[in-house]
Amino acid sequence: MGKKNYYVVKEGSKVGIFNNWSECQASVKGYKGAVFKGFETKVEALEWLNGGVSVSNDLRGSIEVNGQPDFVGAIDYEVYTDGSYCKGRYSYGYAFIKDGEVVFESNGVGEDLEAASMRNVAGELAAVQHAVEKAKTLNVRIRIYHDYSGISHWVTGDWQAKNKFTQAYVEFMRAHHGLYEFKKVAGHSGDRFNDYVDRLAKEALGISTK
Repeated sequence: MGKKNYYVVKEGSKVGIFNNWSECQASVKGYKGAVFKGFETKVEALEWLNGGVSVSNDLRGSIEVNGQPDFVGAIDYEVYTDGSYCKGRYSYGYAFIKDGEVVFESNGVGEDLEAASMRNVAGELAAVQHAVEKAKTLNVRIRIYHDYSGISHWVTGDWQAKNKFTQAYVEFMRAHHGLYEFKKVAGHSGDRFNDYVDRLAKEALGISTK
């Protein structure tokens, strides 16, 4: 294994990326339920911090807290998200999936008239944030499936958040970074649940999906 040059703390007295072990250790020592991990590159560190990479079983426990392996929480639900837009109004839809079945779903119409300038993207952002809020309420960790690249790229910094809506989205997602990870899917490709939440979003606006 290569030298660890960056350390990410997801749960600790201070969260973020550190470039030395002593600062990381100070943030997690004595902190119950501390979650952290070391990486060779900053890109890997950023991806893990922002939920962009699934942490597989063989990577868990690669850093220890007081001699005991530290485990990152497993995914409790797969969550599909989508947005829609029609005649100046945007909407969102999302669904929590467990064992291939929808166990919870929700949709709604966005209320910010200014945000509607982003059309369906405003709905995409709303869907993800509502889903994360739900995950927080349930105290679970989710994998977010999305078909718009900006959903993850803004959070990871691959895309620059240039307006107040994407900036607020990034701030919200980074504040809840331990609750989720991202998974990109192709839109309108026949993915069962991607199509399902697409219909949910459209139905909120009264758009026929038949």
